[in-house]
Amino acid sequence: MASTMNTSRWLQVAVLATASFFSVGVFSPTSAATFDSAEVNSNNFIAVAAPFGNNQHQLLIIEQVSNKRPCWTESGSNPVKVEPLLLNFDFTGICGRSTDSNGYSLRMSGQDLGLDYLLRIVERDGDLVLLGTPRVNPQAPEIEIGRTKGITEGFEKIVLNPGWRFTRRTYQGKALGHIYLTSDSAPPVAQQSNTSPQPLPPNNSPLPPITQPLPPSNSPLPPSTQPLPPITQPLPPITQPLPPERELIFTKPQPGSTTTEGEIPSISPQTLPSLSPSKSTVPTFVVPTIQQGMPTAPVDANPATNPQNLPSPPPPARQIPVFVVPTN
Repeated sequence: MASTMNTSRWLQVAVLATASFFSVGVFSPTSAATFDSAEVNSNNFIAVAAPFGNNQHQLLIIEQVSNKRPCWTESGSNPVKVEPLLLNFDFTGICGRSTDSNGYSLRMSGQDLGLDYLLRIVERDGDLVLLGTPRVNPQAPEIEIGRTKGITEGFEKIVLNPGWRFTRRTYQGKALGHIYLTSDSAPPVAQQSNTSPQPLPPNNSPLPPITQPLPPSNSPLPPSTQPLPPITQPLPPITQPLPPERELIFTKPQPGSTTTEGEIPSISPQTLPSLSPSKSTVPTFVVPTIQQGMPTAPVDANPATNPQNLPSPPPPARQIPVFVVPTN
C-alpha cells in the first residue's frame, strides 16, 4: 500500500515537473537590473533532480516555509533519495515550490544571470550534473553548480558545489518568491578563439591572355582581306565595220531617152567606189541641162523637182561640196 502511494506521488510530481518543463522559456524573467538578493537559511531549501519523460530530469527547488508539516524527506547517500511529501496535502503556506525559470535563476557576484544562463540537468559519467548553460552566447562556458553523486530511480538530491548557496530575490527591500542559486565568484568570460583566420594561399597561376582584343571605339575598321575578283571577261571587240557612205551623182540623160511634158527626168543614184582612208573624197553634184527641142516644165509646176528648191544637205565632216554645171 505504501509503495502504491509513493508511486502515485512520484507520478504527480513527474506530471508537475513535466508541465513546468514545457513552460520554460514561455515567460521570460523580469529585468534583473532592479533586483537584489537576500540571504536565507539553506537548511530550509533543497535542490532536487525530478525525473520526467525518457530518463530525463528537471530541477525542482522545495522550500520549507512553515514547521507545521515537513515538505520532504531524505534517505541514503551517494545519491540521496528524496520523497516529496508536499504532494500528500495542501501545502499552501507550508511549502514553497519552484519548477522552472520563473521560480529560480542564477546569480553570480551580485549579478542576475537569469537572461544569460539556463539551469539544466544533464547526465555525465554516471552522474546527474546541474549546469548553467548560456542562452545567447554559444561561446560562453558552462557553469557547474552541483551533482547528485550517482544515479538512482525517483527523485534525487543535488548537492551544491562549494561556494554555492540559496538566496532570495528582493525588490526595493521586499522579499519575493524567486530563488537564486548564488555564488560570489565572477561569471566566466567567454574565451576568444586563438585560431585567427588564415589568409587564402596566393594564386600563382596567371590569368589567361585575352586572345581577341576588342578594337577601340575610335579606331578605323580593319581592311578587307578579300580582294575584289578581277574582270576575266573582256569586252567583245567591234567586229562589224561601219557601212560606207554613199554619194549621189546626178548624170546627164542619155540620147534617146524621152520625157513627157511635166515629167522630171529620172535621176539614178550611183554608188561610188569606196576610197581608201588616206584619200579624202570630194562629192560632185552634176546638174543636167535641158537640150534644145525638149519640153521644159514650168519652174513652179512641181517645186519638189526644182533643183534650185532642193534643200542643201549639211556638209559632212571633211567634205567640200562642189557644184559643176555643164554648158550646152
